[in-house]
Amino acid sequence: MSRAYRISIEESLSRHVQVDDGVASKLELLPILSRERTGDLLAAELTKKGFTRQGDKAVRHEKDGITVEVTLADGEVKVTAKGEKALDLKAQRTGVAVEESKGLREQELRQNAQAQLEAEATAEETRLREQVTERLGARLKDLKGELDGVVNRVTVASLKERASQLGTVEEVNENAETGELTIKVRV
Repeated sequence: MSRAYRISIEESLSRHVQVDDGVASKLELLPILSRERTGDLLAAELTKKGFTRQGDKAVRHEKDGITVEVTLADGEVKVTAKGEKALDLKAQRTGVAVEESKGLREQELRQNAQAQLEAEATAEETRLREQVTERLGARLKDLKGELDGVVNRVTVASLKERASQLGTVEEVNENAETGELTIKVRV
């Protein structure tokens, strides 16, 4: 007569999950001055907003894992968000088997536990990815307005500089409410 055995197993999974998400766009910089000069004006405005110049790029690392990078030559903007999480998951399985199938039953229980752990790890990674994407989307709304303001100030500075290159600037009128700029130049 075969004996019945109660089999209990415990499996664990430790994994470090890291996800990132990002978007790229381009600033609408008008070709009023040379690319180099426009890049210098852009760098100056971005520095006022907390960016640091790193070669031909201006970069700002924010506290919530978001990095904003602007290429000064062409105005390309890359915004990336990162997230990471350490996973320590455990699964237990219990089953009954007769002596002849004890090894197979234990192997089956281990496979089921490992499959559950992998599914849980995938679900945690998906949740983390969704959180990172949500954080990035929320930040993009504020960042768009901030970068639009930078582009406007760069455009105004470019127009003023270009006007002074064309002749003597007699009058400059700026309307902060409407964003209108009038420059009178004597050529």
